[in-house]
Amino acid sequence: MSWYAIGAVDRALSRTREALLEPFDFWKWVKLAIIIFLLGGVSSYGNTSNYNIGSEDLKNNFPYIEPGQMPDLPFDTHSIAFGYIYQVPQMATVAALIIFLILLVLIFSYISSIMEFVFVESLVRNEVKFWAYSRKFMGKGFRLLLVRLVFGIVFLALFGLSFLPLIPVIREVPSDFSLPASLGGFLWIIGVIVVLVMLAVAINSLLSLAIPLAIYRNKGILSAFKLVLGNFRKSWREVIVYWFVRLLLDIGITILAIFLFVLVVLVLGIAFLIFDVALYFLFSSLLSDFLLWLLLIPFIVIELILVMGTLFFLGVPLSVFLKYHLLSFLEAWYENAEIPFFDAPALEPEVKVDEPEPSF
Repeated sequence: MSWYAIGAVDRALSRTREALLEPFDFWKWVKLAIIIFLLGGVSSYGNTSNYNIGSEDLKNNFPYIEPGQMPDLPFDTHSIAFGYIYQVPQMATVAALIIFLILLVLIFSYISSIMEFVFVESLVRNEVKFWAYSRKFMGKGFRLLLVRLVFGIVFLALFGLSFLPLIPVIREVPSDFSLPASLGGFLWIIGVIVVLVMLAVAINSLLSLAIPLAIYRNKGILSAFKLVLGNFRKSWREVIVYWFVRLLLDIGITILAIFLFVLVVLVLGIAFLIFDVALYFLFSSLLSDFLLWLLLIPFIVIELILVMGTLFFLGVPLSVFLKYHLLSFLEAWYENAEIPFFDAPALEPEVKVDEPEPSF
């Protein structure tokens, strides 16, 4: 029996080579690197006032106020009053910062959700039309974001509910430290985290398989997810093998990515270091230290940009291969996927031009 996930490896390699090297297109690589970067695109505040009301604060410690006079406030009262006055804008600043960070995370998550569809469409068509595809999938990306937020809230709720069995144990534990009870609670929480992480990875994998179906079957993201779940019930063994193969591929690609990272940093780092040192000694006798560093800083910034750009550039084939493996597996596993690959004669999805886009 031939497993679809294993057969998809050769197909993914062939499509990766054809899409990226036949012919080689520099700007295509750059646009794919930007899409991949956007795909992976994210303090505690404590109340510093420790003032507690004591019995002496309830006494009448204020002097007699003569009419028309304004007595000086006692030192402690002055400190407390202005402490609360200063605390209000500080709390408002922290609240505004938290809201800003949440909005920033949501914006980047929305962009990442759109790029999920843009990346799939770019590889299937073998054409990278960044702005056209981004506008096309704004609605689907927004609905994908909502679905992921709902899943995230559900997982947080499940994690919170997992603490309920520990409440009786915590109440029965004596005030002194109890190692068995503490160890049992710790192992319970670790087990819950492991189960939730595995469940989240499985759901995210099935959701990734639903994205191409949402595009080419013209389905909402939840409708496509239901199609994937329905096929999962029929051939769950194929998906288990797919997850195992993906795990091996992820491990191998991670090792390769680390090797490329170290190699690029060493080669470019040594080359740029030699250049910077030569530049330093060349101008050290002509310029002051301040002007010399003022000259070197732009070169250092450009070198860092080149190193990061090279790393992103070299990471393009790895990400493209993994996505092609997903698409090739889906093509074989789901009989009516209707994915119009560039290298195979495929019928276009039967969607009318004026047909409205499905919601969920």
